[in-house]
Amino acid sequence: MSLSLTSAVGLAPGAYALTTRRRTHTKRRTLKTRTTARRAEERRAESAGAGAADKPRIAVGVRHSMRVTRLRDLVEISPDLWAPSDPDSDDHDEHDVDERTAEELRADGAAQVKIFKELLVASQHFRLFGHKNLRDGCAVQFLMGSPRMEGLDDVARVTRNVCDVLVADETVDVRLVPESGMMMAEIVFPLPKVDAQIAARAANGMTRRLLEHERVTQLVRLLEHCIVHESVVCLMEKGSDDRSTFHGELRLNKYFTGMYVRPPDLLHRGTCTSSSPTDGALEASKQMVHRLWDGDVHADVELMDEVRTRVESLFCAGKGRMVIHPSGTDAETMPLLQAVLESRHLARTGLTTASFAGRPKQFSDDPTRGNVVSLVACAGEVGSGTTEAAMGRFFSKSVPLGGNHVAMGQELPALHELADMDAVELVARGGPDALDGGARLDYDELIFAAARKALAADPACVVVLHTVAGSKTGLRLPSPVVADTLKREFGNRIVSVLDACQMRHHPELIPRWLDEQGPVLMTSSKFFGGPSFGSGVFFPHEAVDRMNVHLDAEAPKTLAVLAEACASYLTHHDIGDVLPRLHDAMPPGFCNVGVLLRWAAGLHEMETLRLETENAGGLVRVEEHVRDWVHAMRLAATQFAPHLEYVPATDYEGDWQLGGVNTIVAVRLKSDTDGPYLSTPELKKVYALMTADISEFLAPESTMAERRVASQRCLTGQPVDIPGGSVLRTVLGAAQLKDLVSGKQNLEQMLEDDKVLLSKLALIARQYDYLLSHTL
Repeated sequence: MSLSLTSAVGLAPGAYALTTRRRTHTKRRTLKTRTTARRAEERRAESAGAGAADKPRIAVGVRHSMRVTRLRDLVEISPDLWAPSDPDSDDHDEHDVDERTAEELRADGAAQVKIFKELLVASQHFRLFGHKNLRDGCAVQFLMGSPRMEGLDDVARVTRNVCDVLVADETVDVRLVPESGMMMAEIVFPLPKVDAQIAARAANGMTRRLLEHERVTQLVRLLEHCIVHESVVCLMEKGSDDRSTFHGELRLNKYFTGMYVRPPDLLHRGTCTSSSPTDGALEASKQMVHRLWDGDVHADVELMDEVRTRVESLFCAGKGRMVIHPSGTDAETMPLLQAVLESRHLARTGLTTASFAGRPKQFSDDPTRGNVVSLVACAGEVGSGTTEAAMGRFFSKSVPLGGNHVAMGQELPALHELADMDAVELVARGGPDALDGGARLDYDELIFAAARKALAADPACVVVLHTVAGSKTGLRLPSPVVADTLKREFGNRIVSVLDACQMRHHPELIPRWLDEQGPVLMTSSKFFGGPSFGSGVFFPHEAVDRMNVHLDAEAPKTLAVLAEACASYLTHHDIGDVLPRLHDAMPPGFCNVGVLLRWAAGLHEMETLRLETENAGGLVRVEEHVRDWVHAMRLAATQFAPHLEYVPATDYEGDWQLGGVNTIVAVRLKSDTDGPYLSTPELKKVYALMTADISEFLAPESTMAERRVASQRCLTGQPVDIPGGSVLRTVLGAAQLKDLVSGKQNLEQMLEDDKVLLSKLALIARQYDYLLSHTL
């Protein structure tokens, strides 16, 4: 048997309970799927009487049709034109249904079809298609998919998945049949035997009509439950970039995470990279989407504003406002926008000033053009695509909104007409004076030099300075003195950004930064473990006021350019009332439903951690748990040499880290004890193997204990390429911390799990060459 990365994905556990049933019954589903099907129109006898003439009917011989309406990120499929059947005109109404036996009721498929169609027409989760009479019953064909599906492909996916799930249910004969070039769901009536509970109700006096209605209602509710689940997962995948491209039956992205519930047997220690939702988080997303479906025309506005308010309440302490973003990387757009507006303001107001006569030559044709230089700190250890995003360029091949495919590095539409945008990457590690395991000693001087050089070259230049509060390996760079000094020296010509996307800091950091410095980049999908991705930018109130003044000074044409540049990432709902003129310039339309639902899931994790913190007696006690885990885990990581080597971490004083410790534990791996460390491409293969049960692929001499370790599915952080050798990471996330704080799991129990993860890493490293022979 060969082992490949594809098989590693296939070996990962199902993302929710019903998925396992789907895999188990794949063969059965195949047998049940019909290869042919004929179309049959429901032919009704013309009803007599004036009352019946007013009832809408589908004309005999008229093919049912579906009208698709697309409005930006929304495609709604109009309901079928079937009207609910009239009980008084049904052929079977000449009999007294209440007097018929249970056996006669089960045999009467037409009565069940009548109820079924009425319920489907009343529901927003079904699209009726056809009805055909069979020799021994009736069949109804339909599609399944909730509101806000993006098109027929999504509806077909939901229909297929629901049928796959229910094929294992012996009480429901639901199958897929080909019809008009696509697969339809079909249920044949009458339904199978009545279960004992409903039969008992019939014996206790329930009328046949009520019994029949209850049976069909239960069927429809079962279908709706599955449809909502599949539709929510489908919607949560939307509105992101190409990192959120999902594949296979389990719908996993390149990080081996998705929108189905995190499998209970997966040891998740990868919140520094990506996460699937927990049960509670997915339920929060379902509750949010029901409010969206059931709301009025203002539901998009109200729900996105609610998300913004809840997040601001959790983190800002009244110090700032939030613009919602799909990911931490595209969130770079907003500080860049702030800098563009500030630079253009400087250029306009400086036209009469002698010092502005010395602007670089590229601005001679348009002296009001802005000039922005972004200093990307910890380059290579922050989000992928940060440099491109900081330069106003696309960083992925697809964008969250509009469905457009773009080129990596392509400029955002028209934005570069307003300003020059450049970026300087400043790598943290390496160099002759590098600290062991940390940053180079002269890093602050590099930042100072780059900032002052850019500002001296053009009096209208604005520098976007990034201070990283926790890189992929937990570094905090540059030192706080850099932002303090440059902000004091250059004022508004420095947009001092805190990259807090890992969210592994003390709660006081964000309010302090907003009060003293500038905007903050944050996420719900790193430490807090919300589904990937959800992000936002916090702006200090003073910065919001200043940006709005600059927006008021810009011409309508400039506002249109800014809106066009933002429209690939943002809707006007994401901006809200923070920047009114930009909000009004954005294209009309619906909210980014994927972002809304992912944020609902992330907020569940954030708010439940806050609740557990309060129940535990406050933050001091929580930080004790953090330090206990970190110190124990660092010690454990030193015990798996020579194939696994712990990389010492850097801790920082103050509010830069929760508990004052780095919650990211980095390790290097070796397959040969005398050889080099595994490279980043090799560690990516290890990362994939960690997610799978590889016990059957170990070397023949492997012990049973090793096979038990190899069977444990684990999710770590992705590899990071740093000088001295690439590392893999295992981390403390909010879900683990809640378990420790609540007492659901004590430290000793958690460490046993963590040691299994470390053992599996060392085992894979030791047998790497053997595993590689299985065509990795």
